[in-house]
Amino acid sequence: MRGIRLIASCVLAALLGVASGLWPDIRVRMNAPAAHAAERPAMAQVLAPPRWPAPKPGTWQLSYQRHGDGLPPVVDRIATQDKVVFITIDDGWEHDTRFVDIVRTQRVPILVFLTDQAARTGYEYFWALQHAGAPIEDHTMDHAAPFNDMRRLSSSAQHRQICDSADIYARQYGRRPEIFRPPGGSYDQVTRTAARDCGMKSVIVWSIEFYNGLSGRLARMDGGSDLRAGDIILMHFRPGLARDFEHLLTWIRQAGLRPAALENYLPRSLGGKAAG
Repeated sequence: MRGIRLIASCVLAALLGVASGLWPDIRVRMNAPAAHAAERPAMAQVLAPPRWPAPKPGTWQLSYQRHGDGLPPVVDRIATQDKVVFITIDDGWEHDTRFVDIVRTQRVPILVFLTDQAARTGYEYFWALQHAGAPIEDHTMDHAAPFNDMRRLSSSAQHRQICDSADIYARQYGRRPEIFRPPGGSYDQVTRTAARDCGMKSVIVWSIEFYNGLSGRLARMDGGSDLRAGDIILMHFRPGLARDFEHLLTWIRQAGLRPAALENYLPRSLGGKAAG
């Protein structure tokens, strides 16, 4: 019963944020009374995550490393004719409420990779992001501490990092992650085997990083700093997130591009929503 009351309180808290037009501090509202059953259909309609446009068939293909070993492939960008980029955000240390409002009101598709150590003090914050249209995927329990490199962990430790966090997110958000991002983009065959065993269908890295909260620069993995169609952009939940996110959106528009939902360009067989 306690879990049911907690979920109902989260739903009502999010509804209050939507109605006000500004995202409130959900944690303050966690003890709000449960909604009446008659109100639930209207609440579900208001809180339903947005549906992002799907690409036309034949306009894109995956760019990934083909190992031929039956393990989850590693995807680093999408080759597409569409003028789109894909924003992904890692860890979960910063709980910037204005960022949630930007994502929700401006309808910006993002993909979130959570580290449980960072997210556990604000699970409800990421619940709000999920209902703004951001799927929650797996980024380990504690960033593979103390090394920040999965390759330096044993097989059993890598399994714990991926499986335990996936179990937590399944309980918290009602969906078990199917996409894994390794800390620092470092992985080996043991990592991919653990990912498969934990139910992951693909490993997503990135083609360009936005060092938000740090130098504020863009850096391509292949050199340069320009944004290109099909780029998978990495940023992090760091202080100043909302401000830096607005800067990134400006740079994307100036490049003649727009954010798109990565899951719509990823086949269901790899944890996405596209056919194939």
